[in-house]
Amino acid sequence: MNWRRLLLVYALLFAVSMVATRFQVVAPAALRSTTVPITRISVTVADNLRHAYDSLVHERTLAHDNANLRKQNDVLRQRNELLSREAARLKQLDVITRTQAPNAVGIAQVVAVSPSPLMARLTLNLGRNAGVRVRMPVTVPGGLIGQVTDVADTQSTVVALVDPESSVGVSLDGNKGGRGLAQGLPPDRMRAEFSRSVPIKVGDVLVTNSLGGVFPVGIRVGTVEKVLPLGPNDLNRVVIVKPSVDVGVVEDVTILEGL
Repeated sequence: MNWRRLLLVYALLFAVSMVATRFQVVAPAALRSTTVPITRISVTVADNLRHAYDSLVHERTLAHDNANLRKQNDVLRQRNELLSREAARLKQLDVITRTQAPNAVGIAQVVAVSPSPLMARLTLNLGRNAGVRVRMPVTVPGGLIGQVTDVADTQSTVVALVDPESSVGVSLDGNKGGRGLAQGLPPDRMRAEFSRSVPIKVGDVLVTNSLGGVFPVGIRVGTVEKVLPLGPNDLNRVVIVKPSVDVGVVEDVTILEGL
């Protein structure tokens, strides 16, 4: 009877397999067609979010790099300005030592200008510690500025040519002779006196002479702007002089050794 039992077991197993195959769960086509767009949308949204995040990180990196580049550019620009100014100062010193006087002490920066219209005083950033002394001439390539009248350790004061307390010996440029004395005439002119025999006229250029023993000879002072009429009792001829240099705009000046 064993074969009968085997046949029965086989029949039962066959029936079970048929039932399992008949009722296997398969996703309906309608359900699949519904979930596919949702899946695609999810993938697209995820991709867009990833791209947005990557773009944000990239923009932040670029912004950081740009900020660093701007800082480096500012530093380089400042260095370039310093180098350009130093080159201009060295050029000024070279011009002065070749054309005015070889005994320059150094170049100083004008750090303050007197606000008074009746005085013309400059404050320089060099003083006693740099070898500056009272009565030293101060000049630029364009012409004479004045002379040092007061010295501290790190600063000095210059009385400019147009200051009422300033005076400088002058002569006509070009070996035309004549010896005169020019004094400050506020706010921006000088008054010079010459012997009435000196044939001075408007447009003549005045330069320093050895009168007073302070300034090197031949430094440009200014140009005759006006010749005042001579009176019957006048011994000297008076002229109004426009300085060669506007002291209100100078930034760097050269200090010379005194005679």
